[in-house]
Amino acid sequence: MTNDYGNLELHQVLLAAMKDIDKICRENGLRYYLYAGSLLGAMNYGGFIPWDDDIDLVMFPEDLRKFAEIVQEKYADRYELSTFDTDANWYSKMNKLLIKGTKFVTSGAKHPMFIDISMLHSVPDGKVQRLIQRKQIELVNLVLAVQSGAVIPTSMKSRLTIGLLAKINKDFWGRCLDRTMMRYDRKNTEYVGIMCNTLTRNPYTGRTGYETDLTKRVWHENWKDITFEGMPLMTIGEIEAYLDYQFGPKWHEPYPEEKRVTKHDVKSYEISPETRERLGL
Repeated sequence: MTNDYGNLELHQVLLAAMKDIDKICRENGLRYYLYAGSLLGAMNYGGFIPWDDDIDLVMFPEDLRKFAEIVQEKYADRYELSTFDTDANWYSKMNKLLIKGTKFVTSGAKHPMFIDISMLHSVPDGKVQRLIQRKQIELVNLVLAVQSGAVIPTSMKSRLTIGLLAKINKDFWGRCLDRTMMRYDRKNTEYVGIMCNTLTRNPYTGRTGYETDLTKRVWHENWKDITFEGMPLMTIGEIEAYLDYQFGPKWHEPYPEEKRVTKHDVKSYEISPETRERLGL
């Protein structure tokens, strides 16, 4: 870890949380997978991307449910799993393990430091079924974005369609999203994905979030350890094939200097004295 971007202690907090996650999973036969920018960082930097401010993991539903139970039973003094269902102000199916006693300071707000833990679902093999699933998820995510205030309908057409749909309560749309994402979970499909990140396009490849987050199931079945800041963490079996797909063939090249910025608008951070003492900071 370096301190070139003033985030050394932030990375130390995240790494301590990651050690707990790894311990819980290995002791209970659960699987997580280092993913996205964190896996890119492990390959290019041996750990954190120096300017990054979180860790990205994915898990299968049954493993994440068991993990959540263990955290609630044995680690509730340290962590809280924030989800669509537990946080009235969270409009995404991407989950966050919140680290108690810490705060990110962003523009006008404070939030606990966190580790992203997204759930993997089966992606249909058929092109038509996949298109239908993607479109349904995109529609619900757009409605939820309007409910959250992230998107404002401006045209008459959007106000009479998405605007009206957004008047239906959040829980209804959450159930719709679950049914759509879980529809093929009983099938042993070739691909799995987190599916819920559909409103943005990958800046490297131009693919939508639904498409860019696909991984082959066999990569998860044949998992491996990778060194991250000196410790072994679980990840998928075909790392380079995944990074080629998600970030393009130049993923190993240096990132442009002007883009080396925090992705969550972090201005500073706070760590409570109790947490500092526990982590030896």
